[in-house]
Amino acid sequence: MASTVNDPTLSPILQALNALYSGSNRQTKEQAGQFLEQFQKSQEAWTITHTILSSSALPIESKLFAAQTLRSKVIYDLHQLPGSGQLQLRSSLITLLGTYREGPKIILTQLCLALANLAIQLVQWKGALEEIISACGTDAASAPIVLEFLKVLPEEASDVKKIPLSEDELKERTRELLENNALQVLNILVAYVSSANTPQSSHALIFECLNSWLREVPLETIVNSPLLNIVFQALSNDDLFDAATDCVCSMIRETRDLDEESEIVSTLYGKVIELRPRIRESKDDPDAFRNYTQIFADAGEVWHMVIARQPRKFKSLVEAVAECAAYDEDLEVIQFTFYFWYLLKQMLVLDRYEDAKRELRDVFLGLVDILINHLHYPYEERNGDLFGNNKEQEERFRAFRHEMGDVLKDCCAVVGASFALRKAYTKVNDCLQAQNMGENIPWQDIEAPIFSMRAMAREVDLDETHVLPDVMNLLIRLPDQKTIRSAVTLVLGRYTEWTAKHPEYLEAQLTYITNGFYVNDSDVASAAAQSMMHFCRDCGQHLVNYIDQLHDFYEKVAPQIHVESLYDLTDGVAHLVAAQPLDKVYNSLKMFCTPVVARLYSRANAPAHEAGYRKIADEVELLDTFARLVHPHVEPGNPDPCMQFWSEVWPLIGLLLDNHGQSTFVSERCCKFIRTLMYSYRTSFYSLLGPVAEKLVVCFDKLHYGCYLWASGIAVREYGNEYSDQNIQSAVWEFAFRQAISTFKYMSTVNIADIPDVIEDLFRLLSNLITSYPYRFIPSELCKPSIDAARAIFTTENKEPIFAAMDLLHDIFSYGFSTPPVSNIMFNDAGEQYYDANAVPLEIQGIVKQLVLAEGEMLTRQVFSGLLYTFPRECVSDGTSVVLVLLKLAGLPTAVQWVNSTLAVLPASAITQQEKDKYLSAVDTAIRSDDMNRLRRQTMDFIGWYTRRNVTPRSEVRRIGDARDMRFTFAS
Repeated sequence: MASTVNDPTLSPILQALNALYSGSNRQTKEQAGQFLEQFQKSQEAWTITHTILSSSALPIESKLFAAQTLRSKVIYDLHQLPGSGQLQLRSSLITLLGTYREGPKIILTQLCLALANLAIQLVQWKGALEEIISACGTDAASAPIVLEFLKVLPEEASDVKKIPLSEDELKERTRELLENNALQVLNILVAYVSSANTPQSSHALIFECLNSWLREVPLETIVNSPLLNIVFQALSNDDLFDAATDCVCSMIRETRDLDEESEIVSTLYGKVIELRPRIRESKDDPDAFRNYTQIFADAGEVWHMVIARQPRKFKSLVEAVAECAAYDEDLEVIQFTFYFWYLLKQMLVLDRYEDAKRELRDVFLGLVDILINHLHYPYEERNGDLFGNNKEQEERFRAFRHEMGDVLKDCCAVVGASFALRKAYTKVNDCLQAQNMGENIPWQDIEAPIFSMRAMAREVDLDETHVLPDVMNLLIRLPDQKTIRSAVTLVLGRYTEWTAKHPEYLEAQLTYITNGFYVNDSDVASAAAQSMMHFCRDCGQHLVNYIDQLHDFYEKVAPQIHVESLYDLTDGVAHLVAAQPLDKVYNSLKMFCTPVVARLYSRANAPAHEAGYRKIADEVELLDTFARLVHPHVEPGNPDPCMQFWSEVWPLIGLLLDNHGQSTFVSERCCKFIRTLMYSYRTSFYSLLGPVAEKLVVCFDKLHYGCYLWASGIAVREYGNEYSDQNIQSAVWEFAFRQAISTFKYMSTVNIADIPDVIEDLFRLLSNLITSYPYRFIPSELCKPSIDAARAIFTTENKEPIFAAMDLLHDIFSYGFSTPPVSNIMFNDAGEQYYDANAVPLEIQGIVKQLVLAEGEMLTRQVFSGLLYTFPRECVSDGTSVVLVLLKLAGLPTAVQWVNSTLAVLPASAITQQEKDKYLSAVDTAIRSDDMNRLRRQTMDFIGWYTRRNVTPRSEVRRIGDARDMRFTFAS
């Protein structure tokens, strides 16, 4: 034993582990961690881990590290061992399992994981499961080993991301290991659970093992075996409760595709309903209550269609789920039931299940009461705050209330919104009457049903007259407590469409809301702003003649409320301006915006700092709100009153960009405003298009912010199409061309990995250009630099620019075929329109094909490099599209040569020649038969297989061959 401890090959590892787990300083721990990480990747780790695990003198920390290392090496480094070494590993792992049969369990689990992954990967190992079970033994003493291995095997086989087998290989291996052995495993479990010699400590492991194999063993076989009763009986055993619960839930889920006539469903339903009395019994035991709620909620979700078809038979289950919701006073597990109520509602609203709706209506009515009771805020304050100044807890509670609000909507759909609303009204009215009688009613009891009214608003019919008149008269008479006032204000804002059809309630509600702006509480003011927004949107026809009074009110409260509330209020005001007659729009717009413009002019000509820049951005956002919402219909040929006003405002925007554009807040908000003007006024914006375009070019050349390219791309998309006249189209092309050239020059001076936003916005601009001007773009000076820029960005790991580059390349190369990727309305040299959906000019096809032949091989290699090593997994589909269009344009034999040259630079240990030939054959066959869809599937399968096998946390290779970082250069 002493010789093992003093083994020179072990000493560095043991010292590093000691440093890692002891009180060493940070630097020493980091060095130890790096050393151990390198050790785990080494060839020697195979032998050294076995030495450590075989030693009885070493501490458990060392053995655990060795077991974890061994597991990782089986998953990631199995290729380091020759075939004979892999077979020896099989034997040594089984031997080690015997060594640790008594524990520690954590090491036994790691060894079982290693053996399971070896069994999955070693496809030549036939009869693996039988051999392992035979070697470990089937006696009671061997139960921990066999059960642990059986438990982890299906779990590991399902983790396809880390298994280096092809899809077909994995499917076949899963069939061999799992499907073919399912009944044998079930018999083993029955034998263990029936044996008096099986240690009691292994019974939970039996259930865990059964849970892992449920998808492999026919459920009917389990239901008809002794295991069913044993699992349900185990729910009464504290030590087995959690494992048994998981088994029950898994069995229920496996009946998802069975109907109500199934004997399996009937049997399981009977077993589940027998558990109902335990809901009440366990209400004071949080863990038990959680498990039972999970069982009933899962049963409800899985059998919701069965319930709708046979509501009388299965009503007890619905009542049980409601009972779980009622008893959950701490709101810990009620969310387990939410999805069930939604699924059941989706069935009950169908005409065919009208009888079921009537049968279950009383349960849903009771659920309304349950939910309203759960909506109340905490009654006791902690440290002067209902949530003890825990903002995270407060936000969770608010979010949770909205989730319960969604369930209330489900209830409305089943029982009728008026009936549900009447329950909330009654609760508020009862509280108010009790308060009038002198009782001390907590505000929480009043606010909760008010919140429920807000949640139910969208379900209430606009012609409802049975309950809402009483509600509206009641709400504005409630106690003037701040939280109640905020809740009432928000409710009034939710029912504005109803109020628009019942204007007799409008004046009283508006008075209540406007008074809220003068309450010294930010929540009340915010609620008032939101509600005023909805009133102006939905009741504008009743308020259109009160715009002068509204302006006075707006100017009075605007300086007093938070900026987010001001946005909401401005949104409402803008809707009212938009509702004005056309001849009054200009004056109304000017009346509200002139104070904003005046404040911006004062800031534009003054020095600014960070807070000042934000103030400018906030003010521009107000202008943006008016521009976004106020765009009345104007007959063609008539002047647009809004553009008349915005033309007067434009010099201010230019001044802001000149003096404060260095602030990203100011630049981005002004570009957003420009975008809004283009979207809102379309052709009316022609008068400003020239100066705006020039300002975008000048500002980008000066500041190099991506937002200017973003706005430029929108200009191309909006005005570079066939709906603009020829002069506008030409002007937009010239402007965008200048912008792109300026960006290419800038990119030559920087590391493009440092400016991902600029690069993404450039690629989006270029994509818009090729969509609008394909036959100008491809022969232009922009095309080749665009491809070079894409190649450069592929050597970085910036996700969004890579996506944008792929879109651009695919758009460009798609014009190498005779049929364009989109149908286009084109213009000839005389400016005459013609429609061409069938033919890309031969000259354009030729240019694209020349570019592909010149750049294609290296580009194919770069894209493959990214797909295999560096690109995010979400890029696989787009990247594959780029590769396929390149290969199709290249044709045979060039396409195969390009792929072969790419595969040739892959690490020799990563792929065999046989695997290379298989993919090359697929490429050749697909191009010959013009079956690119099949090649797409095969390429994506190849990428998935290769990355699972070779791209792991251990991978030293990060890019293949000469697909290295490249610097973008541009010679103008």
